[in-house]
Amino acid sequence: MIALYESIPMRICFFANMTNHANWREMFETVEFYKVDIEILRSLGHDVVLAGDFKSLDKTADIYYCWWWTYAFYPILRSIVGRRPVIVTGAFDYDTCHGVIPGLCYLDRPLWQKMLMKFALKYATCNLFISQCEYDLVTKHLPVHNPILSPLAINTEYYNPGSRASERSDYFFTVSWSSSTNAKRKCLDSIVEAFGRVARVRPELRLVMAGKKGDHYDTLVELAHQAGVADRVDFVGMISDEEKLHHYRRCLAYVQPTLFEGFGHAIGEALACGAQVITSPSGAVPEVTGKHALLVRPNDIEQLAKAMLEAVDSPADQNLQAEQLQHIQTHFSIEQRTKQLAGVIDMVKPSR
Repeated sequence: MIALYESIPMRICFFANMTNHANWREMFETVEFYKVDIEILRSLGHDVVLAGDFKSLDKTADIYYCWWWTYAFYPILRSIVGRRPVIVTGAFDYDTCHGVIPGLCYLDRPLWQKMLMKFALKYATCNLFISQCEYDLVTKHLPVHNPILSPLAINTEYYNPGSRASERSDYFFTVSWSSSTNAKRKCLDSIVEAFGRVARVRPELRLVMAGKKGDHYDTLVELAHQAGVADRVDFVGMISDEEKLHHYRRCLAYVQPTLFEGFGHAIGEALACGAQVITSPSGAVPEVTGKHALLVRPNDIEQLAKAMLEAVDSPADQNLQAEQLQHIQTHFSIEQRTKQLAGVIDMVKPSR
């Protein structure tokens, strides 16, 4: 990325608590929303130091840039002592899936987590919200110091239809970590069951499910057997960015019904690549997709199967693909996020 905005170089500690991951540095390189923000901060000329646990927090940093409010308390406490600003960002699910997925939204979290999140909202130098729906809900129900709306960015220099925009293959595609909680949130069981119905009508089709294999993976494999499509569902596990880009460009449709998305990065990437997208009007999804998606109720298998069949019968349209790319470039560009982060850093930066 090219630095677009003049800024006095700062030493920024980019922090996300990943103590459960043995190689947290790899997470910063592979999780798209971390990677994009790190690249933006570096493109502005700042020295970005990565921290994936409390021990690795840089005591000499000029600014702390934290993902997730739950674990921002430690950088904030350090910042109070050292008089250093703290920027906190991430998805903040206030009430979606309330009572459906334990511990996912703020209202269902244990008291100690609520207290930590409220502490961060109150004492962070500024709080960056990545979608309008979260900005509105959180600022309505909780005290928030210096709230700022700053949607995430999609790298459309990489994620775009490419030169083969009019070609599609014979499979549906989805990508998600198959942990129990994530599988429930992303409706992975419903995707497999709906594809089973689709395959009865169109037996030549396939389903490609990518993503880190979690504790719900065996259940998904068993569901594919029960639906009679075990030989037509490919569980490919973790894939590279190059493989993901290939699937976005070639799939019949990117399928991701969901109970909640704080933003929906993969959905935005798929749209930018010209894929037909089947998803749900949950959380920030309507902000990301605009009019460019087939929307279904989460876990409505009949509606999902119908949408998948509709996508099969919709020929590739280069004009529609260009409109999707333009939508993402207009609302979620790297340049827009860069300008916003440059402004925030300029606002909070300590005097040297």
